[in-house]
Amino acid sequence: MSKTIVKLKNVDIATETFGLPTDKAIILIAGAMAPAVFYPTDFCESLADSGFFVLRFDNRDTGSSTHFSSARGDDEQPPYTIYDMVADVKGVLDYYKVNKAVIVGHSLGGSIAQLFAIQYPKTVSQLFLLSSPILATGNNKYTETDSHIMNEMWQVLMSNQMFTDYERGKNEFMRVWQYLNGTFPVDENMAEEYNKRLYETKTIEPAYNHTKIQQNVPDIWSDLAKLPVPIHFVYGSKDYLAANSVNTEMLAKSLPNADFVLLDGVGHMYFDKSIWQNILDILLEKTQ
Repeated sequence: MSKTIVKLKNVDIATETFGLPTDKAIILIAGAMAPAVFYPTDFCESLADSGFFVLRFDNRDTGSSTHFSSARGDDEQPPYTIYDMVADVKGVLDYYKVNKAVIVGHSLGGSIAQLFAIQYPKTVSQLFLLSSPILATGNNKYTETDSHIMNEMWQVLMSNQMFTDYERGKNEFMRVWQYLNGTFPVDENMAEEYNKRLYETKTIEPAYNHTKIQQNVPDIWSDLAKLPVPIHFVYGSKDYLAANSVNTEMLAKSLPNADFVLLDGVGHMYFDKSIWQNILDILLEKTQ
């Protein structure tokens, strides 16, 4: 693994690479508040062993990348847009002289990946969207997730007091991770590594900026339908945070260039080695 700070126009992006630059490139985009290690090192190394040049990075406002003031108030505007985060991805690829890559995005990273593919279609060979929000409506009539499920989920999420002290805060996060891990028990070693990386950031608080930049993105169904590359939606049957599996499958079936893979029992987070092995198998099968 090699680490580099990529200095872009007004932001420093902390990057890590695995494998040979001469191999096929794959870039892994994490979600809201998630550092690069959302994609486990073992997973990245397995991709590299399979012939990929792997890039993972801390999004702005996470990890060792540049942090910004937080737009806490309801009327406060975040200091950047989701399109600035799209530009960060392009900047990282340009730094490493990558002309075409497999783009993988989880959650907010999936939104960034979709917008990146629309803006830079010639740079994308395939698009993998893991637990990604739905930015496209078209003629689809999506169904709302059961209100009892939503109420239970937000009660768990909002009960996390985000203690700034790691020893206090890790237990709060563990309760959230267990809920978001679906029916899979949390691998505590994986979760502990992730938590420690969270606590290396400058602030431990809800990602106000990452939440707000996702608002008011226009309907991109027509743009997705025109993409000249395969789109792979991968979604857990127990994930209700970004959308839900029924609606995501409906979106995939409505697009001429997309397919859908259901991860049975999987939630929004993937703190289990077998989940990552499943995702690795899907990526390798569809990129051969």
